[in-house]
Amino acid sequence: MRVARAALLLAVTCLPTGLFAQPLQLEGTWGNPNGCKYAKDGNYENDDMVVLKPDGIETYVTLCEWVQALPSTSGAQIVTGLCGHEGEDYQTVEMYIIEKDHTDPGLMRVRQSTGEVLSEVRKCP
Repeated sequence: MRVARAALLLAVTCLPTGLFAQPLQLEGTWGNPNGCKYAKDGNYENDDMVVLKPDGIETYVTLCEWVQALPSTSGAQIVTGLCGHEGEDYQTVEMYIIEKDHTDPGLMRVRQSTGEVLSEVRKCP
């Protein structure tokens, strides 16, 4: 009985925690100027639009749903998204690094997995 109880406890504590999408630790909607305009009125100004939300990211041609968000010791968050792309009938898995600017607390950088900056975003009004 004691072994069965220990096995059950071990099985429950080892269940995967990623059964549900994990949100980015972020309050509200963030974006570059064109992204915030799009988030407000749904109209694209041009193709540099980026909108960052706790549950995903949207650009002019890509929409990603976060499926995993992990904190780093530096304060950056590493997020994995399941992404659809305009004009394509398949999805891809993309990783991003979301980090606060150390000198401007109102600014966040969205980096692609290669480290290249995709966009700098601020909280949308």
